[in-house]
Amino acid sequence: MNEIMIKRIITNEERLDSITLSINKLSVALNDFKSNVNNIKLLNKYYGSKNWFKDKEAYECKKITNIKAGVLSEDAVWNLFDEINNLILEMKNVMKNVKEDE
Repeated sequence: MNEIMIKRIITNEERLDSITLSINKLSVALNDFKSNVNNIKLLNKYYGSKNWFKDKEAYECKKITNIKAGVLSEDAVWNLFDEINNLILEMKNVMKNVKEDE
């Protein structure tokens, strides 16, 4: 009987340690993401705006060169916002699964 209890305690202690590590990593990542919320809003406002179209045209006509301009590709920004939405949905599903057994 003691062996079963000891194994149960060790197993659940390992679970606690694993979850604690995951939560700490998630907390760091979430704080990093929260620090970019204003950048997300500003990028969303810029993407598809009149200025974005002017900048894209100037870049494509080679009036602007020698700069990184992934923001002017339609896919890069679109895919970024799609990835953000997918992560939000995934977090909602994770939370739903966690709460199902309560």
